[in-house]
Amino acid sequence: MPKRATPPAKAGPNRSIPDPNLLLSIVGSLSNGIYVIQDGRAIFLNDRFAEIFGYPDVAPLIGEKMYDKVYPDRQSVELFRSVNEKVMAGGSQNTSWGQPCKRADGTVFWLEVEARRIEVKGRPAVLGTFLDHTDCKLLGQAMHASQATLHMLLDAMEDRVYVVTDQFHIVYANRKMQEGMTGDITNELCYRVCRGLSERCSDCSSDEVFATGKPVYKEFFNERTQRWYSVIELAVRMPGIERPTKLAVARDITVRKEAEEKVRALSHRLFSAQENERKHLSRELHDDLGQRLNAVKIGVDTLACDLPQLPSDVLSRVGYLSEILQSTIQSVRNICSGLRPSSLERRGLVQAITSDCAELASVHGLKIDVKSSGMKKVRLDHEAEINLYRVFQESLHNVVKHAQASRVSVSLIASHPIVRMRIEDDGKGFVPAAGRQGGARQRGLGLVSIAERVDLMRGSFDLVSRPQVGTRIVVEIPCSGYGIQ
Repeated sequence: MPKRATPPAKAGPNRSIPDPNLLLSIVGSLSNGIYVIQDGRAIFLNDRFAEIFGYPDVAPLIGEKMYDKVYPDRQSVELFRSVNEKVMAGGSQNTSWGQPCKRADGTVFWLEVEARRIEVKGRPAVLGTFLDHTDCKLLGQAMHASQATLHMLLDAMEDRVYVVTDQFHIVYANRKMQEGMTGDITNELCYRVCRGLSERCSDCSSDEVFATGKPVYKEFFNERTQRWYSVIELAVRMPGIERPTKLAVARDITVRKEAEEKVRALSHRLFSAQENERKHLSRELHDDLGQRLNAVKIGVDTLACDLPQLPSDVLSRVGYLSEILQSTIQSVRNICSGLRPSSLERRGLVQAITSDCAELASVHGLKIDVKSSGMKKVRLDHEAEINLYRVFQESLHNVVKHAQASRVSVSLIASHPIVRMRIEDDGKGFVPAAGRQGGARQRGLGLVSIAERVDLMRGSFDLVSRPQVGTRIVVEIPCSGYGIQ
């Protein structure tokens, strides 16, 4: 058994002397290393002391000089000696400190020490306890390094990263964010330093962020910088900040927006060119081919009247040719109407849709309900009308060709500030492209055309379809900017 020195216990009037073996057992089970120094020598060391410093046993160390033989690290021994001697001299009753140290095998670790002055056999001594806090020290260093690295990473980002309280105070902003600010970030509110406004932004989403706790995505245009930004905001808890806070990451998407505008302008020119070409082709078919076919039909009918003496079989064949010519003339008229619907120009969008629905119902045996509301006082400009009409045409074409529906409903409603067109059928439906393997590659060109036309009008396009239930298409376009008359 290790040799240990134990201070004598004094018995009081009604107090028994503690069992020394019990005291040693308790001290030996502690997770703290314990030492007692008197006259510069180690007069007590527990087993935990040996474990921490890497000694196989403390017995050979008892009675040895603490700072020459027992304490193993020559580099840090002077700090250990100076603090203990100060406590021994009565300079401090209780002192705590931390220091690096080496074990007997040279391994570096972090030592946390607490020392106090006591008496052993009536003479001063130092009682010390210590813990191996290497893991805590390394963790603290890692956290400090991680925070420094995080700041470096955030400052290196081209996105704007900032944290704002519910009272619009900015508590953190990375380098990119600070570059775009005007004003005092410490004292001024976010809408002032970010956008130069005197009141909160009209598109501020703080209430939604704090109420739902879910990320909020938005895009906005900064009038002061003349730049577009895409932003994600979410509620966070910041150490040391008692107010609710939100983290925002803003990305400059001005280049993307400008590219989208160029694409939209190109689409506008393409659709305009397409409509002009349709108009030209419709006129050519009607004025040229249609007139020629009419002339041929008149000639055939006149020939049959002028030659009544022809055999009956010849007259029958001439009559058959007249019927074919009449059918061809009607086909040309239908093609011309599809290319350039005259009813749209003459009677407007609602009447053109109503007329087409009646014709489709009779030809394909469908029941088509058409409803309109608020459209009598609204007159969209020609561009909006032709685009909505083409969306209607494409939608009904898909119903007739693919849906196998028996009933279709078409509604056109004007409710400021939007015009909404809804087309719904009870057909076989389908799985929308987003839910299919292959994604957009399986999306029909007709739906792509609809989406492009709606985007050109700065509207929204919603498609809902379920197999064996049917399909619903809802298109909304803004009234403003489209020439409501």
